[in-house]
Amino acid sequence: MESLLAGFVAGYALGLLALVLLATSPRTLIDWSRRLQAQFPDNAALPAAFAGVALVAQTGWGVLGLVFGAVYWALRDTGGGLGSPSLAFTIAVLVLAAGGAVAAWVVQPAWTRRALVSAISFAAIIGWFLPHLAEA
Repeated sequence: MESLLAGFVAGYALGLLALVLLATSPRTLIDWSRRLQAQFPDNAALPAAFAGVALVAQTGWGVLGLVFGAVYWALRDTGGGLGSPSLAFTIAVLVLAAGGAVAAWVVQPAWTRRALVSAISFAAIIGWFLPHLAEA
């Protein structure tokens, strides 16, 4: 049960990071908001739409964190290593983070810095923070 709670907390932290990365890239945010605005009538309240996007992002990352918490729970007794209570889980997360960063770089080379920040944060939060929080 602790693994699931730790997973949700880790996922929520990643959701906050995703919102920060979105908010700190004004050019992307402006382009994205114009496309979103075109989908709504002229008198629609766009702040409410953005609040909905934030809510969906946080909920989605929280659910994804629950999934990673369940995976950690299944792999928690595989032995520790790399500073984590579960070596197998941490290696799987590192491979997933590296694959995501490479995929983002291939699709959009301009996102290299953002992809690296995201991958390192994902590996740190899911690969190390989640197992230590679950074991605490």
